Amino acid sequence: MRSIETINAVKASEVAREQVVWNGQLCPFSTCALDFLKSVYGQSSYKGLSPEQVVYGWMLRPEVWKEEPMILIPDADLRRQLQIEGDYARFSELFDDTLGYKLNTLGSDLPEPMRQLVRQSSAAVSLDERVGEIILLTRGQLFQPRPVEMAPLPSWRVEAEILWNHTSMSFVLLAIAAAVLFFFSLRKIIAKVRSKARLRSL
Repeated sequence: MRSIETINAVKASEVAREQVVWNGQLCPFSTCALDFLKSVYGQSSYKGLSPEQVVYGWMLRPEVWKEEPMILIPDADLRRQLQIEGDYARFSELFDDTLGYKLNTLGSDLPEPMRQLVRQSSAAVSLDERVGEIILLTRGQLFQPRPVEMAPLPSWRVEAEILWNHTSMSFVLLAIAAAVLFFFSLRKIIAKVRSKARLRSL
């Protein structure tokens, strides 16, 4: 399997802690990168690469990454109209030298009212949003470095957010279930101890 050009894991761990302004709020780069990858690809890693590696790959070598099949298109009918094989499209597949952006040509053989319905379907809108995120990233507009005049986040919050970003939801649910089980087990033990104490006092 060919390697995909991006930063290494050590560098990715470093940049994860950089603070950026994203969606109008200050956050660790890790949070922005994770949201980007989940939005575009639907998962929290890509071919073993972390979200930070994916985002830096797109920023450093967009001409390479545009050939990666990583734009999720879950709707089979939309994939058929765009002539996409599989659940994921390459960025390059969504553009044509003659027709331009393929989403703009959806339903071109249909009457105008039907054409608008096709282009405004939830599947088409979702795909357009994913493509839009990639375009913003490659233009340097998805996030901005923290301005010097903006107070940084405390280090404990950055570390806590990164830990949360790298914790799977299944692990979180398991931890909650374990805590609930422990709580009720503890209540039973306390109730038994109190019951024995009352019997002894009689």
